[in-house]
Order: sequence, then C-alpha cells, then structure tokens
Amino acid sequence: MTFYKTYGLKAGNPQRYYKPILFFLWVIVETALTWHYGVVTYLEADKYISQAQYFIQHGTLSTNNYWLYSTEVFLIVTAIKLHLNFAAIAVLQLLLNLFSTWMFYKLAQSLLKNEMLAFLAVVIFIINIPYQVYNSFLFTESIFYSLTVIYSSYLLRLQKLNLKNIFVLILLIVLMSVTRPTGILFFGSTALYISFCFLNKASLLTKILVASGAIIIFIGTLNILLGAGGSLDFMLPFKKENIICGVNTNSNVEINTIEKGNSVQGILYYIINNKEQFIRLAKLKTISFFGLIRSYYSTFHNVFLVIFFYPFYILSLIGFWKMFKRKNQQVIYLLTIIALYWITTMLTCDDWHNRFVLTVTPFIFLIAFSAFTNQKASLKNEKI
Repeated sequence: MTFYKTYGLKAGNPQRYYKPILFFLWVIVETALTWHYGVVTYLEADKYISQAQYFIQHGTLSTNNYWLYSTEVFLIVTAIKLHLNFAAIAVLQLLLNLFSTWMFYKLAQSLLKNEMLAFLAVVIFIINIPYQVYNSFLFTESIFYSLTVIYSSYLLRLQKLNLKNIFVLILLIVLMSVTRPTGILFFGSTALYISFCFLNKASLLTKILVASGAIIIFIGTLNILLGAGGSLDFMLPFKKENIICGVNTNSNVEINTIEKGNSVQGILYYIINNKEQFIRLAKLKTISFFGLIRSYYSTFHNVFLVIFFYPFYILSLIGFWKMFKRKNQQVIYLLTIIALYWITTMLTCDDWHNRFVLTVTPFIFLIAFSAFTNQKASLKNEKI
C-alpha cells in the first residue's frame, strides 16, 4: 500500500499488467524493425558469411582475429550445414534478446526497488531503436548486446559466490569474448565489483592475491587479443588519426612506436611518447563516443539521438550521486564497464554507427533511473 500512497495510485492498480505490456511493446518494436529491415546479410554480415563458408571448406578461419567474432560465424556455419534459412539465426537472436529484456527487467527491479521505475526503464530499453535494430542483422552485436545484459543481470543479482556461480560467470565471459573481443572488458569490471562486494571481509593478503591474479589474467588475455593479427592494427588509428574507424583525417602521421604495437606494452609506449597527439585525439573520440551525432546522419536522426539519449546523461549524474550516497555497490560495476568502453574507444577509434556506446546504454539507463529513487536503504542483491 505504501507504494500506491506515495504515487497517488489506487490499491490494486495494475502492476500485474506491466509484464504483458512490456511483452506487447517488445513484439511491436521487433516486428516493425524486422519487417522494415528484414534479415540483413550484407554490409558487415558479409564477412561473417564468408568466414563461415571458408571454415566449411578449410576447417579453420582465414585469420586468427576472426576467432574473436566466432559465435556469429559458427551460427552461420550451423545454419548452412543444416540447410536452414538465415532467418533461423534471426529468430534465435530475437529470442535471446527477449530473454535479455526479461533479465534487464529483473535487474531493474533489484536495482531500483520500485516497480514503476523498473517498468519505465525496460520501456526505454525496448524503444532504444539504434540498439534494438541489430536483432535481425547477422552482425556480432546481435548476440553480443543480449549476452552483456544477461551476464550483468546474473552477476549484479548474486547474493554470494560459489563454484556454480563462478563457472557460469567464466562461461559467459568466454562466450562474450569470442563474440566480440571487447567482451574481455567485462572481466575487468567483474573483478573490481567482486573485490568490493564479496571480498570486503577477506584478509588483506587474500585481496592482494585476488587483485594481482585478476590483473595478470586480464592483461595477459588482453595481450593475446591485441596480438590476434589479421586486420587488427591498433596503431593504425593513430597513424591515420581516425576518430571514426576507417575514416582518415590525416594521410600518414609520424608517431613513435615500437615493433610490437599490438600489445599492452606497445599502446603504453605510444601514449608516453606521443602525449600531445593522444590527448587531442582522445578528446575528439570522447565527443564522438558520448555525442553520438554524425555528419553523415540526417538532421532528423541527429536530433532524435540528442533528444533520446542526452537527458539520460544528465539524469545519470544525479543517479550516480544517489547510488553513491546509498553505498550501492552495483554502481562500481556499471560505472567501470562504461569507463572501460570509453577508454577503449580513446585507445582505438569510434564506430560508424555508435555501436560501442550503444553497448553500455542499458547501464546508463539504470543509473539514470536511479535519480528518481528515494530509498535510503542499500539495495539487496537477488538470486536468480
């Protein structure tokens, strides 16, 4: 009754209708997008289809870097082997997105402790068209976006760590990391969150050992991913001064690098020895990352992006402050993964269609809706 009195609602007012309404909204949005775009097998999808055909012929992928995008490749391989239409993959991706929407709802309920706010957060999640549009595309984002939400919901609602939970977390991180290489960033956020949330009563030695192990694993894995080869060249965006990936703003800039530029050492060497260029490009990439607007978008598209996303940036500042005051440990994870994506963009380049920042928009929404919460008590995690 307290909730209804607070918001001027009558007892029995239909929280029970929230889920059917959300499902109906999801069906409308996904049906409209799929009807408009169909199953997209061109643009970026073409290279994954080509890799699938290459794998069927040779039993391996053409270059090592494609193993970091192999989830989508092997879905296509499976469809070809079973003589299925690519629409079957789109259906699978839509079902995974539906499950991620449910998980996002559960996370919003846990985090916001308010049914109406959780409902509204999911509404925004569903009508985030730039994010939802990839569900019928044979792009890696189609799977990756859903996995990141499922993983984050699972982690942030855990009450305790045990072998089963650790196994599920590791399995999902590995799956995310072979769907898109940036999946490894979630390991960094997870390690920090676990240190604060689950190891607060552990001895100093235990914390040091766990932190050291996590850092070694993270840097080691990152080094392997950076050196995957193929088309990945992490110095190229600095040589060509790419703000948007593949768009050269300078033909060929002289920079100080080492032979193994595709490594953590190589990136650190570049930053230390090219400070002025790095800072200038980092500023421009930050504007591109959070700004969202593009010169090649229509005016209507850019206005839509500003109206839809910018208010949530402002609200997220208020939401962060409220979560910080309530000592909500989940904010550590949410802020860290947003920061890691931002830093990664500064160290590489931004995507043509904002796909990097779109990955973290669900987490920005959650922090933003926390601006409307008024609970003083710290939130409790829920078990799935």
